[in-house]
Amino acid sequence: MSKIPLQLKFLLFLFVFVAFWYENGISQSLDPRDEADVILSQYQEAKSDRKKLDLISQLVRVIHYSDSAQKYYPEAIRLARLVGDAELEAQNLNRLGVYYRNMNLQEDALKLYEEALTISRNANIPVQIGHSLNNIGQIFFYQDQFEESLKYYREAETKFLEIADKEGLAYNYNGMSLVLAAIGNFEQALITINKAINIREESGNERQLTVSKFNRAGIFMSMGDYTNAEPDIINLYDYGMINDKIRAINALEKLVELKLKTTNYSQAIAYAKEAMMLHKEKPYSESMIEIYHMMYNYYFYRGNLSESKKYLDILEKEKDILNVEKTKNYLAGLTIKKQKDEIAGLYREKVLMEINNRFKMYLLLALFLFAFAMFIALSIYYRSYFREKKNLSHLQDKQKQIEQQASELDRLNMVKDKIFSILAHDLKAPLDSLWGMVKLIDEENLSQSEFEEYLPIISQNLGNNSMLLENLLIWSRSQMKGMHVQLSRLNLNKLVDENIRFLLSSGYYKGQLMENYVAADIEVEADKNMIDIVFRNLLTNALKFTREGDQIIVDTKESDNVYTVCVSDQGTGISEEGLKKLFGKDFHSTSGTHQEKGTGLGLILTKELVQKNKGEIWAESTLGMGSTFCFTLPKL
Repeated sequence: MSKIPLQLKFLLFLFVFVAFWYENGISQSLDPRDEADVILSQYQEAKSDRKKLDLISQLVRVIHYSDSAQKYYPEAIRLARLVGDAELEAQNLNRLGVYYRNMNLQEDALKLYEEALTISRNANIPVQIGHSLNNIGQIFFYQDQFEESLKYYREAETKFLEIADKEGLAYNYNGMSLVLAAIGNFEQALITINKAINIREESGNERQLTVSKFNRAGIFMSMGDYTNAEPDIINLYDYGMINDKIRAINALEKLVELKLKTTNYSQAIAYAKEAMMLHKEKPYSESMIEIYHMMYNYYFYRGNLSESKKYLDILEKEKDILNVEKTKNYLAGLTIKKQKDEIAGLYREKVLMEINNRFKMYLLLALFLFAFAMFIALSIYYRSYFREKKNLSHLQDKQKQIEQQASELDRLNMVKDKIFSILAHDLKAPLDSLWGMVKLIDEENLSQSEFEEYLPIISQNLGNNSMLLENLLIWSRSQMKGMHVQLSRLNLNKLVDENIRFLLSSGYYKGQLMENYVAADIEVEADKNMIDIVFRNLLTNALKFTREGDQIIVDTKESDNVYTVCVSDQGTGISEEGLKKLFGKDFHSTSGTHQEKGTGLGLILTKELVQKNKGEIWAESTLGMGSTFCFTLPKL
């Protein structure tokens, strides 16, 4: 099977994700809470296991797509096994698998689907056999195992046809069409999705019909048939405006893409603005990030830098920090692929050079036999010599380029190792503690008073982790050359006040006195976000190494060209050996007065951010007498 292009694969994945999320009813048009409360009350009053099983199975069907449903599934499965109801056992296993699938726990979901399939086959329950096969096929589709996925969908189709289950067939054809589209069989994909649409038109289920039509739009988009795709996307938009604004935003995302591809730019801009208005009412970042990105590209490539920057700023605020590990692996993969291509090119050139050398040898032999041939051979030789010299120079340039790429790959691997080290040693323990706490609460082994005693510790650990993650992600982005200074005029006094107020409610605060002596009129031109992080790291360090009642002062000094900002504390201080290690390339840290953990990453990042803003940073300290961290910023 030929490899699917990355763009097509991404487009299909996006449609699959949205469609299945939508189809599984993440947003219900009717609020199920009242019905769920009634069923839960009846379940709690039920006496027999049979009655409890029927009620709890009914309850999880009503609240299936909410997080609260997850805790009821194990009990439903246990009761089904207790009373010997294989159908409800398989059904609840399948539904729990859908929950895990929606949480992106695909391997866990697959195990539950396979268990449900085994139970259904042993008890000969055709409906659950079909749904289990459908679900397994869907997981294999997510994992890009398209042939395996299609095999399970075909088997499920056969089962649903045997029992004339139209609802099951509609789900089956819906999923199967996406697999067929993914392998490039668009004609068969359209035939299949139209079968699902016909069934759902007969049943009158508007929501599921809208889902299937949106899937068909995805297939048309993959084929470049935007004319037929548009009505199905608008159908989702109309439905979403009435029932679910998130779906309307998602439809607007595809309409923006469609209009840009068909060069109807004014309509694309109008759709984007409508999506932005809906986003204020019903936030949906996944689609809005794509819309902002498309609009940024549109204005950028047309030279409208002010509009492109506006959308870029919105995009940066909207999207989460990029997954550093995926980005790094992607870059490393590109580097390795490029190296392989270049090595193959060098090998081909080497073969050509060997052929050329053999050819020269034949000419040299001919020189000894024929004088005229000698003249010709010498001419060829000199021409070949200069060509070979040029090739050699080219090869050397290629070699240097490969060495540079290898060096960059080594650097990326070092960044990866440092990130893994931080994640393994400084993030895992607090999260394990939190998981243990949640497990104790879930099992009702932790009293209210014990929970309240542990709560400040958990809060502090999570606060530490939050600061560590923020520093880690920003530092990682700087290592990937993804940070750019965005200069703006900012008031230092106001920035210091904002950070002091923020840290007074953090896990680092222990009752210290934090004073802002920065003059109210001092303004500089710098990157606000970067300098904000600098202040937060320096003040956090001061809080870590001071005790209750200690004073922490932020002050400035003015010289000819710069302002010098200093953060002073009355804390534990730093030894001479410790001072030498600050701001270095290696991570180094010590525990705070409450044994707060650190990585040293904050000061490394702080140094990089100050330098990016054309400043310098240093520290002065005496062990046991407190510390002063100072940095400079250019005057306006």
